[in-house]
Amino acid sequence: METLIAKGKTDIKRLWWLAALLAFIIGVWYLYWRLTSTFNTEDNLARWISITVYLAEIYGFLAFIFFFLQVRKGPCRIPPAIESYPTVDIFVTIFNESTEVLYRTIICCQAMEYPEDKKKVYILDDGNRKEVKDMAERLNCSYLSRPTHELAKAGNINYGLAHSTGEIIAIFDCDHIPVRTFLTETTGYFNDPDVAIVQTPHYFYNPDSFQRNLRLERELSNEQDLFFRVIEPGRDHYNSSFFAGSSGLFRRKTLMEIGGIQTLTITEDLHTSMVLHARGYKSVYVPKILASGLAPESFEGYLKQRKRWTRGGLQVFLLDNPLIKPGLTFWQRIQYFGAVYYFLHGIPRLIYLSAPLSFLLFGYAPLRTSFSALLTHFLPYYVTSLIAFHMVSKRLRNPFWSDVYETAMSFSITVTAIATFLNPGNKKFHVTPKGLRKAVGKFNPHLVLPHLILLCLLLAGIGIGFYKLISDSRIHADAFSISIFWGIYNILLLVAAISTASERKEVRVFHRLKRMIPGEILFDNTKIPFITTDISESGISIMLSGTQVTIPLFVKIHLYGDNRERVSLTGMIMRNDVIKEGEMVTVGIHFMKVSEEDRQAIVRMMFSSPHTWSSPPDASAGVYRSFLSLAISPLRLLLQEKVFRRFYPRIKKEIPCEIIRDGVTNKGIIEDISYTGIRASFSGSLQLENDVTLKIYHTNNKPVSLEGRIVWIKRTIANTLIGIHFMEHNPDILELLKKQVLNEKIMV
Repeated sequence: METLIAKGKTDIKRLWWLAALLAFIIGVWYLYWRLTSTFNTEDNLARWISITVYLAEIYGFLAFIFFFLQVRKGPCRIPPAIESYPTVDIFVTIFNESTEVLYRTIICCQAMEYPEDKKKVYILDDGNRKEVKDMAERLNCSYLSRPTHELAKAGNINYGLAHSTGEIIAIFDCDHIPVRTFLTETTGYFNDPDVAIVQTPHYFYNPDSFQRNLRLERELSNEQDLFFRVIEPGRDHYNSSFFAGSSGLFRRKTLMEIGGIQTLTITEDLHTSMVLHARGYKSVYVPKILASGLAPESFEGYLKQRKRWTRGGLQVFLLDNPLIKPGLTFWQRIQYFGAVYYFLHGIPRLIYLSAPLSFLLFGYAPLRTSFSALLTHFLPYYVTSLIAFHMVSKRLRNPFWSDVYETAMSFSITVTAIATFLNPGNKKFHVTPKGLRKAVGKFNPHLVLPHLILLCLLLAGIGIGFYKLISDSRIHADAFSISIFWGIYNILLLVAAISTASERKEVRVFHRLKRMIPGEILFDNTKIPFITTDISESGISIMLSGTQVTIPLFVKIHLYGDNRERVSLTGMIMRNDVIKEGEMVTVGIHFMKVSEEDRQAIVRMMFSSPHTWSSPPDASAGVYRSFLSLAISPLRLLLQEKVFRRFYPRIKKEIPCEIIRDGVTNKGIIEDISYTGIRASFSGSLQLENDVTLKIYHTNNKPVSLEGRIVWIKRTIANTLIGIHFMEHNPDILELLKKQVLNEKIMV
């Protein structure tokens, strides 16, 4: 059986290379035809337009070659037994990111299985913030902060190196959370004295800006999955996998030999790896997901990250060119140059996007050929490339989405690339924002202004093109057809890119993760076992089967982790949705008064299990499905707004209240109340908006006072109904709810 499996894998590998070879041969044939038969030579301007478009295609063909040179099957990595446990310093770097994000990382770094006297956790705070220092003291880890802050992240890590002694350095960004077996599954590779770097994949537990803003979380894989699941393992075959900035380890001795983390460029991870490889050291890429982090939650954050990578990658090429750097092997030169070459893709993408305008607006066809001849030559090239790409990309990406990604960042990184060529020494460093919450959705036109302008030009060009077709019989029909189809495809890419700049609101304080954690609900001598469907630091969702059961509003909960850890909490029922009448319901439970100890245990249950990310999802949307999904994504937004399930139960009780705004008090009666808001009735026609102070009166108690926001108003002849959302969580509201619903039950 093992022989048959090995033979099957060999056959698949041969098919990969056969598909790639076929695509290469047809690509050469297509480009030869383009060079010899399609240039527009009617005048110098037309000739230069044709040459420019052709050079963009040459770039794309070379990028295709570099991609396939990086996707060879990597070596099979089985964690070796640790011969002698080296001391490990765990660096967690932070600048201005949220301390909530840092908290989870520190908890799970401390939970890593490793001899306690052999590991030490450091917070490297480049923001000199008191709250970070206080957290370090509270969580019992070491705190380092530089008196000066030059050289950004590289300088921060080097400062940590100078103030620590561990033989191995594990580095995490503040949002990258390791599983508890991270060290035991990676440090054994350092048994080989020539190994200087061990890198693990970056996995993201939140949707990236494309998945989120286009509402394609299920259809679209994370934009970085292709690199960490296909390219990095392939580079490992050539001993050229590199440190990716986080979730990796270095041997201190080798780092100190080259002067620490390199500071010549702002992509210190790529450059440091290249310098170590040039010294003859080895790198290891462990393809198992052993840590998880946050993808940039906003399109603006995504662009900041890509501009930084573009500047740093080109700085490596200009200041320490891998093609001529002594010490690198031939294949390492090719691999590093391929990594740098990628960052030039903005320029050819802009050429592709604007090329149809040369004919539609000015009458210069970018290529002179018949529509049928173009199809005869281009379709075989495109189809064979598509098949080859599909076979090696593990269905994580298709060419359409590669085009969308390139279009979205093309203007930004083109400007960055040009600026870097003019001034390669610029080391301005922008931190990628993480852990953001957006109370309202927002469209950011300034991020896509060039896209909007180009979209308008293409729409105008297509309109003008059709007008010329009708009014001028001399128009070149083939050039018109090519430009129209090309322009329509570019419009689709631009619409996708522009849509990504429309940020969806995010008011959830804690991320929810799909987790199957066993537990029990306890009340009135009743015990109901369950398995969670998802969990956050503030609550869980569970599925209950069988006939309807009666559960009180407040319950006791036990959760059992896979590391013999148990958490006992009080919970409040917040949601109950019937999935199938009489058979299955889903129940949402909010944790109340979570202690520090319990919160840490919940974080470990969510992130620290070595099985947490054992089966990352694959997105398998093909080209056709991608078009369809993108087309219906606006409809999904409308449906999500229409189909609304109340998350928090509302309790019908008449309770006196007051709302105060600008010194004016209005008395009313609450008609129903929940943990998050009220509906109240007021006499007369009130003119109110935005934020108010709310006072709620209940028997024999002082009023509960808190800030609220008016979310809707309905006026009748006699009174005004107002919906108010609480802007803060007041524990007195919970006590009020307990008194009002004492002994009441919620049916689930």
